[in-house]
Amino acid sequence: MAKAYLDQIRATLDAATIAEIERLIATRDDSALADMLAVGVFAALMELIRSGYMAGAKAEASSVPRSLGRQELDVNADGAQSWLAQHIANLKAQMALDQVDGISVTVSSGLQAGRSPRQIALDLAGRVSKQTGRRTGGTVGLPGNFSQYVADARTQLRSGDPEQLRKYLTRTRRDKRFDAMVMRALKNGTPVTSVDVDRIAGRYADRLLQTHAQMIARTEALESFSAGRDRVYEQLVERGLPREAIVKDWETRRDEKVRNSHAGMQGQTRTLGEPFSTNSGALLRYPGDRALGAGWDETANCRCQARYTIRANYARRDAGNLRGAVR
Repeated sequence: MAKAYLDQIRATLDAATIAEIERLIATRDDSALADMLAVGVFAALMELIRSGYMAGAKAEASSVPRSLGRQELDVNADGAQSWLAQHIANLKAQMALDQVDGISVTVSSGLQAGRSPRQIALDLAGRVSKQTGRRTGGTVGLPGNFSQYVADARTQLRSGDPEQLRKYLTRTRRDKRFDAMVMRALKNGTPVTSVDVDRIAGRYADRLLQTHAQMIARTEALESFSAGRDRVYEQLVERGLPREAIVKDWETRRDEKVRNSHAGMQGQTRTLGEPFSTNSGALLRYPGDRALGAGWDETANCRCQARYTIRANYARRDAGNLRGAVR
């Protein structure tokens, strides 16, 4: 999934021309600029989400008691199609908003800093690498907050202010191979040269893009897989099993990496379809679920899972009575 995201960004940049980006920045045609740098529909990523959904359902189907028959996900059923269609539509819309925000931040911060339209165009699309012949170091593909990190890093490096340069050196995703260069500027009380700022900030942007791609990949993999698992039990309900027969428990990894809002959810028990709740009030039907409004702060890089159980008395009572169960 991360590779699919990055490949789409590269394809967008390969199709863009710096001269046209520069012209649109100079004329402040923000709408046309956003259209030119729109990253498309992410067809490969969306297909992988679909595959993750199917994989989750296949994995969970083997856990259904044999007394209820062999279960297979009916991907053509309304419920399955509805989740896929809605999730993909929401993700595309969010990605489009993120791209617009990221472009806006880079352009506005560049203009405020007195950078020329040409320089801002290169900040967006990246500069051609002598090693690979491809553009690297651009902010296209980054959401607004990550683009702001890059803009702030540029400001710190250009400042010549020891305090600001020290703040740059606290950035987790910076390339530490450039630290000696920054330390010299700090010692001398001078700004980092413009050429070196472009190199350092470009490498920082590349690392943030990798981080963002991995975050999307892990989050989407978890949500699609979890949704597929959940769908197996919704399908059982549609075939006649009482909803109250199915319960789910929230399970964390029980280690120091579990986010605080999830640690308190360990052992929460809910009936199928009923959401779990964090101590901040966020609602999730299963780990990674964003359909009820949970944000990246509750879903990104989550490692939790839901554990489903069919109460034994229902499994025995309803065996042989499910509509469409495969024997």
